[in-house]
Amino acid sequence: MKFHVVKLVSILPIIIAVNASSNTIHANVKLTYIKPEKANAQWVRAKQFTPRYPMKLAMQGITGCGVFKVTVNESGKTEDVKVISSIPKTVIDKPAKKVIKSWQWKNVTDKTNVPEEKLIRLDFCMGGKTQAEALSRCEKQAKLAC
Repeated sequence: MKFHVVKLVSILPIIIAVNASSNTIHANVKLTYIKPEKANAQWVRAKQFTPRYPMKLAMQGITGCGVFKVTVNESGKTEDVKVISSIPKTVIDKPAKKVIKSWQWKNVTDKTNVPEEKLIRLDFCMGGKTQAEALSRCEKQAKLAC
């Protein structure tokens, strides 16, 4: 089976087409700030785009979630990423950590730059015949335990 992956330039997630003649499968990644909540955080991601669906997971049709402890240093760089939990175990964590480590952060407060520990959740969702269906599936998945 051939896979064709098309990356959209806009903020939309990756759309995955399985065989040129078959239906398009939509995918989405949902980021949830658990602690501190985004409104109370000193550091937020510098570029507010939908995180990329890891190619390895997309090619294998893997969906799931991961909760990660992320340390942002005083320069706004991701210093450390630890897996708290993931479903499926050991499949989500490596590609997700790679995505998280590439993020740059910016201080959105008037406070002096200090390191901040974050607890975040990434949900990797696939399915649905439209982008709206994929987004809806991801919203529902994000409410389940991870």
